[in-house]
Amino acid sequence: MLVPRLHVALLLVLTLALTGCATILTRNGISSASLAETAEIPGMPGVRFWADEVPTNPLTEVRRRTAHMPQLARHAKTIEGRKVVDTLALSGGGSDGAFGAGVLTGWTKRGDRPEFQLVTGVSAGAIIAPFAFLGPSEDEKLHTIWTQYKQDQVVTPEILSGLFGGPALSSTAPLQSLIAYYIDRPFLDRIAAQYKRGRILLVLTTNLDAQRPVVWNMGEIALNRSPEATELFRKVILASAAIPAAFPPVQIEVEAGGKMYDELHVDGGTTREVFVSPVEAPLKAFDVLYDKPPIRRIFIIKNGKATPSQEVVKPTTLQIAGRSISTLIKSQNMGEVYHIYRVALDAGADFNFLAVPPSFDFQTKEIYDPKYQAALFAEGMKVGRRGIWMKHPPGQAPINVNGEQPRPGAPEPIAAAAAAGSG
Repeated sequence: MLVPRLHVALLLVLTLALTGCATILTRNGISSASLAETAEIPGMPGVRFWADEVPTNPLTEVRRRTAHMPQLARHAKTIEGRKVVDTLALSGGGSDGAFGAGVLTGWTKRGDRPEFQLVTGVSAGAIIAPFAFLGPSEDEKLHTIWTQYKQDQVVTPEILSGLFGGPALSSTAPLQSLIAYYIDRPFLDRIAAQYKRGRILLVLTTNLDAQRPVVWNMGEIALNRSPEATELFRKVILASAAIPAAFPPVQIEVEAGGKMYDELHVDGGTTREVFVSPVEAPLKAFDVLYDKPPIRRIFIIKNGKATPSQEVVKPTTLQIAGRSISTLIKSQNMGEVYHIYRVALDAGADFNFLAVPPSFDFQTKEIYDPKYQAALFAEGMKVGRRGIWMKHPPGQAPINVNGEQPRPGAPEPIAAAAAAGSG
C-alpha cells in the first residue's frame, strides 16, 4: 500500500512507540492580514512571494517578482533565435519521493536530460529539487537520501507530546540533521552560481497562520552568505516537507511594521502539490523577460500514483479517515495538474507528465521503508530511462491549442520547435 502523506499522522499513532513529553511552541505571530502582507525576512527582502496572488496587471507583477533575479535563461540553448526554457516541477508524496529521484537518475542514464532553467519543488519534491537543480552530479546523493535511511533516521516518535498539547506526533530532529549534512555553505554557493547564470530554483511552503502558499526563491537566499541564509535555506526545505500533525511546523522569523514576529510554515502540499510559476499569471506574461518569446517545455514528476487504486478498506475510523484523506489529496493534485496543462496549452508549451505506474504494487506499512523506497527508486529509474512522457493528464482527453478535442488519430499538439529541440 502506498502511504499517503497526510495519512502519516494516523499511521504514526499505530506504528510508533509512545514516548516523549509535551513541548509547547511559544508564539509571537501576526494577527493582522494587512500586516502579514508586509512581512519580510530580515536582511533578505524579495526572497519570497505569495503563490496565490492573481495580479490585476500580470506584466507589472512579473517585473516586480523578477526584479531580484538575474536575466532568466541567459545560458539556455537557442533554437532559431529563441531560448528553450525547460521547467521541472516535482510534486509532494512523502516517501514516494524515491520515484522522482529514480526518474532523474534514469533520465541521466538515458542521455537526454536537459539543464532545467526552472526547478520547482513541494514537500518531498522540495527535498529533491536542489539536487535536481544542480544536475546529474547529484544523482548518487539522491539515491542515498531516498533509499538508505530508515524511519528512525528521519523521524522520532513524540506521540504523547502530540496528544497532550505539543506541535506534532513526532520530531524531525533527525531529518534536520540530514538536511544540514547535505546542504552546507559550499552547496549553497553552487546554487548561487547557477542562479547568477539565470537559472531559478523555487520551493513552496504553506503559511499556516495566513492559510496561504508561499514561494521561496532559493537562489536569492543562497546569494546571501550569512549564517542566517544557510539556516533559512534549510528551514524552507524542512517546512515544505513538514506534514501537518505528523511533523512539527517550522517557525520562521520575520519583520513587519518595524517589529519582529514569527510565522508557522508547514507542508507546501497543504495548499498546492505542484506548481510551475511564481505568480498566477499566463506564461506569456513572462515573454517580456526574453528577447523573443521562448520555447517552453514543462516536465511534471508526480511522486505517487495518479490513477485510482483499488483497495478493500477496513470499516474502522482510522482506515476510513486515512483512505478519505488520500483520495482527497489525489483528486486535488490532479486538478492542479490539469490547471498546469491548460496553462501550458494557452502558452503553446510542450506538456510532459510522469507518475508512479499503476502496475507498481510493492506494499509497506512503514513511513520510511528502505526496501519499499529502493524498489520505487528502481521503478523510477526504469521509467526515466524509457523516457515516455504523457502529453496530457491521465483521465483527461487531450485538447488541442484551440481548446477542442483532436480528431481521432490526430497527433498530440506540441510546439514544432520544442519537438525539434527535444532530441
